[in-house]
Amino acid sequence: MDEIAPSGHAAVRIRSFAPRDLRRHLQTTSIFIALALLWIVLAFSSPYFFTTSNILNILLQSSVVGILAAGFTLVLISGEIDLSFTSVSALAGVVAAVLIVQDGVPLVLGIILVLGVGAVAGLVNAYMTIIAGIPSFIVTLAMLGIAQGLAFVLTGAQTIQGFPHAYGVLGQGKVWGIPVPVFFLVGVYLVLHFLLSHRPFGVDVYAVGGSRRAATLAGLRPGRVVTIAFVISGVLAAVAGIILSAQLDAGQGNFGQSNLLDAIAAVVIGGSSLNGGYGTFVGTAGGVLVVTSINNGLVIVGVSPFWVQVVVGLIILAAVMTDRLAKGELDLRQLVPIPRRGS
Repeated sequence: MDEIAPSGHAAVRIRSFAPRDLRRHLQTTSIFIALALLWIVLAFSSPYFFTTSNILNILLQSSVVGILAAGFTLVLISGEIDLSFTSVSALAGVVAAVLIVQDGVPLVLGIILVLGVGAVAGLVNAYMTIIAGIPSFIVTLAMLGIAQGLAFVLTGAQTIQGFPHAYGVLGQGKVWGIPVPVFFLVGVYLVLHFLLSHRPFGVDVYAVGGSRRAATLAGLRPGRVVTIAFVISGVLAAVAGIILSAQLDAGQGNFGQSNLLDAIAAVVIGGSSLNGGYGTFVGTAGGVLVVTSINNGLVIVGVSPFWVQVVVGLIILAAVMTDRLAKGELDLRQLVPIPRRGS
């Protein structure tokens, strides 16, 4: 049974532990069991997979996708969707190149301005969704095109190269043998996990995503919560753009576009509900590692990259169907009709 309890500035809805919650915990655990089994299979398939250098490579490949997936997870929990994050990350990398390489803006100031670009993109998404009342799917799809177009306009569809060494460290440096982007990835997930698990804002996000009307009646401000989620997603997209441009030592309008499918797959595999109200960053982290390991492992064993995209797409479909089956929203008889006797 649900109860109402105070949380900071407003009353929020707190759900008691239920079999559904146990099922969600088991789902999160199963992700890491599947990851372990995947690693075992790939280790037997290739002697090059389960090596220290390749594991570090998987973590490095996970950094950009993982940060993008984190922002997408937060927006999804709030009951909205953001499809613009890869284009915003590309735009962020381009702005960084224009400011720092072409215009000679100091490194720290340039990075701050790039993060501001991500925040503005998030604010626009939130404004058009909350104030204008346009579905976030449409708004962020439009933002995807706008950010992509601006990135090409700023560069003239050319690649801008030549970042200073200090900037390159953000994407190519190592600390104790571990790539610097991995530290960014871990930091993002620790902060967001703490925010959602131990701060009132986290409860507010789940409440708003679970039921916008109930959250309003409980005294919450859904528009404020959704706006913060979109802004965080935009800033994280900018962080991913900075890391990616530092890795490639260049800014280009189409960098990172393949990350859209991988990030969405990771979040869906991680158990986040497409209807909002549920999701964990632990689950998303597991989903990111699963997707990245599949990409990495299939390439190592000699599978064409085009087939990798097919596999990731099928995984998204399978994960969504599994989630709907677990929630009782899908009947197997709808997928495989059983003929009636005498028909």
